[in-house]
Amino acid sequence: MRAWVRTLLRMFGVRPIVHPPTAPARTARARLVVSNHRSPIDIAVLLSVFGGQVLSRADLARWPILGVAARKAGTIFVDRDASGSGARAIRTIQRRLKDGATIIVFPEGTTFRGDQVRPFRQGAFIGLQHIDVDVVCVGLAYDPGTEFVDESFMSHLQRIARRKRTGVAVRIGDPMRPAARASELADQLRVEVQRLTDLARADLARGPR
Repeated sequence: MRAWVRTLLRMFGVRPIVHPPTAPARTARARLVVSNHRSPIDIAVLLSVFGGQVLSRADLARWPILGVAARKAGTIFVDRDASGSGARAIRTIQRRLKDGATIIVFPEGTTFRGDQVRPFRQGAFIGLQHIDVDVVCVGLAYDPGTEFVDESFMSHLQRIARRKRTGVAVRIGDPMRPAARASELADQLRVEVQRLTDLARADLARGPR
């Protein structure tokens, strides 16, 4: 999967700048990767770095290219308009983390413009203090105009494909152990993701090392 999404990123001219260059070494614990969300490309970028599985909106399963990658990666799909879908997704996250999986989540819930990290939804953090898991925060920063806002997925994909190159910086934080309840943890992690996003913006301005 990681090789597949890396090929996909190269095809679309997406060149991640990752700092540190490799993800933190895996331990025996599960891993929850928490990131800001600016484009569907985020999914491929983070799968290329961490592998694992993603929590995503349900309609992603029907999208061209990324939908295939999402299904192959064992994505946890959540339909916020469907009663009970969120609760099922939370139970699935908990079960897979207990099995030692890597799960990638975007707690802002949707994509936004700019580097301001919006308040995090709490669902993915419920019960984490009872699971043997490392939480790894990530900040993403893209070239201007890359964000997925107010357009269809196909329009977004075509727009990215027309670019000669799309830069994205990925700042990875140190693993941490969750000790707070979901509401407090959501606030703590949002602050950390904001810090990392600001560092990622500086990394992108400097360009590849």
